[in-house]
Amino acid sequence: MNNPLISVIIPVYNAEPFLPACLDSVLSQDYSSFEILVIDDGSTDNSAAIIDRYAAREPRIVALHQSNAGVSAARNRGLAEARGEYIAFVDADDRVTSSYLSHLLSVQADLMIAGISLLYESSGRTESHGFEHTRSAHTDRERGMIFADAEIHDTTKGPCNKLFKREIIEQHHLRFDPRYSYGEDHLFVLEFVKHGQSIAQIAHIDYLYIHRKNLSLSHKLLPYRQLSAYAREAYVLRQGLIAQLGIDNREYDRYLLEERAHLIYQSIYSLYTAEGNYPPQERWKFLEGVYQQDYDFVIKATRLPLIFRLMKMALKWKNRPLTDGMLLLLSRGKEGIKKHL
Repeated sequence: MNNPLISVIIPVYNAEPFLPACLDSVLSQDYSSFEILVIDDGSTDNSAAIIDRYAAREPRIVALHQSNAGVSAARNRGLAEARGEYIAFVDADDRVTSSYLSHLLSVQADLMIAGISLLYESSGRTESHGFEHTRSAHTDRERGMIFADAEIHDTTKGPCNKLFKREIIEQHHLRFDPRYSYGEDHLFVLEFVKHGQSIAQIAHIDYLYIHRKNLSLSHKLLPYRQLSAYAREAYVLRQGLIAQLGIDNREYDRYLLEERAHLIYQSIYSLYTAEGNYPPQERWKFLEGVYQQDYDFVIKATRLPLIFRLMKMALKWKNRPLTDGMLLLLSRGKEGIKKHL
């Protein structure tokens, strides 16, 4: 393959302390044919000035500015402006190695998925998710095997650590859904896999995802409606892919069950926690929806932290005063949930 142009999309919102290191890491690539679209999403710190300063001295950087509309809108702006044959995404508070793009291009496919390294800033702990071998697939069944393996290895949740063929994105009008503030990036990946014709796993880890203290989702109370909506929509999309690609993988089936249950329990916690101050009628209406749509999943799940196992006991009662009271009591330990996100 010749050297195709890659468009690297970086959404930015108040990333002043981290943005220079991020931009420097992308500019240090040992692969030369790329552009960087940096979208300032209405930052109120000095991020916009940093972007403009880099763009003034580096012709490969395209500086874009817009009123604050969220990360999905910023990424969509980048997709609208991109010229590359392939699209890569980098978050403004993360970093990549100098081989990030060249390793992703080592195999040709519509979608290339590499490994990812996670750094937890508060503790200094790191963990890596990746693959032992580089391989590609072009038939449905082989694509299904690679995709299920990538999902189990937790490498599909976001758009980073991947290359997407832009032709597929434009042909099927794929965009990030601005209605979601959680899971929208994973839904984008699932939609892309549905339309792509080939997929590859790359046996390299070049993306460093940094969990920033007090900035990551694990330190925020997540919106219960969006959590449950994402859990259900992702499950439906994945079931469609299982049928489309002929995926027959019991481990993957168990993974999907446990993940959907985990997200539903997270949404219940977010609903019942003291910060929400939701009225009893709203709490119980949501639980009625859980009983109708998610009950089999939340009851069958076994690999759960203690707080979720206690919630499962409460849900089994199906008694409004007992269930509601127990969930209210459990939700008061607000730090407990953060350890399990």
